[in-house]
Amino acid sequence: KPSHRFPPSCAGPSAMSTMTAIKKVEPFLARAEELTAQEPVVAHYLRVYSLNILIKGKQAGESTPESDAKLMDVLGKAEYAKKTLDLSQGQETMESFALRVFDGADAKDRAGQADATSKKQFYVAGQMLDACAQFYDGELPPDLMEKAKYAKFRCMQIHDCVRRGVPIDPP
Repeated sequence: KPSHRFPPSCAGPSAMSTMTAIKKVEPFLARAEELTAQEPVVAHYLRVYSLNILIKGKQAGESTPESDAKLMDVLGKAEYAKKTLDLSQGQETMESFALRVFDGADAKDRAGQADATSKKQFYVAGQMLDACAQFYDGELPPDLMEKAKYAKFRCMQIHDCVRRGVPIDPP
């Protein structure tokens, strides 16, 4: 195996294209559950993004009883949140949160303090930025796309350094 292979946890949407819809949404739904109490609007939009993935999977013939059940569960939670949350600043809230996660990981990295937890921070930043695509008809604008790609790139670099036991050089 080539040494440049990295885990799917750092992979972007193109690597996920061969995954089932249910597998694609798991990390987004996990983040949504983690954030429900502190950042309910962000959690809501992570669920909406997951719904879009599940619906596209269903339309592509990837539907299973499990994915259909997940679709209905997530739909119910999203509909409930839609009725109870103020979503008038939803896009701004989601993008601001995504950028805060990215900026936090990037600042730590540039200060030469990157460690194994930095991989997860960049991974989560990439996820959050990917979820912002729902506000742009599925395609991130160039500035957010660049940050999402960079977050995934650094996630992979840090993972490789940790795996090999070598120091993580700042960018």
